[in-house]
Amino acid sequence: MKISRIGVIWNCSKPGAEACLDSVIAVAEKHGLATQISGNHPIDRDVLADTQLCCVIGGDGTILGAVESAVRNRVPIFGINLGKLGYLANYAAGNIERDLEDVLAGNCRTVSRSLLECRFANDDNAATRYALNDVVIKAWENFQMTALRVDSLEHGTINTFRGDGLIFTTPTGSTAYSLGAGGPLIHSDAEVFALTPLCPHTLSNRAVVFPRDMEIRVDNVSDKVPVGISLDGNPPISGEKAFPLSIKMSDERVEILQPNTLSEFEILRTKLRWV
Repeated sequence: MKISRIGVIWNCSKPGAEACLDSVIAVAEKHGLATQISGNHPIDRDVLADTQLCCVIGGDGTILGAVESAVRNRVPIFGINLGKLGYLANYAAGNIERDLEDVLAGNCRTVSRSLLECRFANDDNAATRYALNDVVIKAWENFQMTALRVDSLEHGTINTFRGDGLIFTTPTGSTAYSLGAGGPLIHSDAEVFALTPLCPHTLSNRAVVFPRDMEIRVDNVSDKVPVGISLDGNPPISGEKAFPLSIKMSDERVEILQPNTLSEFEILRTKLRWV
């Protein structure tokens, strides 16, 4: 990968973020690389145009915000963790110069992560949205119960789920909101996605895992209950004219750069405190 320009997306609210930014710029200048810097949130989908590498300074939430631009511009993400968990931001702030030198030299591992592709009924074909973690559908107001009918285009009706809502998760997102709601842990290499009911009214309603080629349609059949839709934890979008909602695994993927020595099970053991 020939790199001439690095896109740098940083979260200025994180302690130590400005010092990290200065370090990244210094390494880039040492190698004669231009930098394209943005601290705007939400992140513009074109912010990574004409770049070959995206350095994210912040945490997993900042990386999630950069995903759409990274996918549309086919740019891999290098994450410096200033957050709490760091499932995706796998590089420590204390070793920026050394780690970025390794990345520029190709001494890293590229992990290709699957995405969910979401289309709303009132969108045209150009308005596809992507989610690296999850698509969450919930009642707009608290204390209301939703009724969401889920159909497979190939196999017919799956179920009408009554409760607080639904989470559709990728393998990457299986360690996030879905896990807290009782969903399964899914290895990132698995070509599947899952549906996890949120506080289902029927206790036998449990997470369902789907193959990658299955396309799901969701309809809001709640009686006068407004529903919101959130992708990757972003502010919810009104579902008033969005249903039926189409969800499937995308042909697009996002590339995350990691240290060569880091394994997925090491991340799980550490972040979930199995050790």
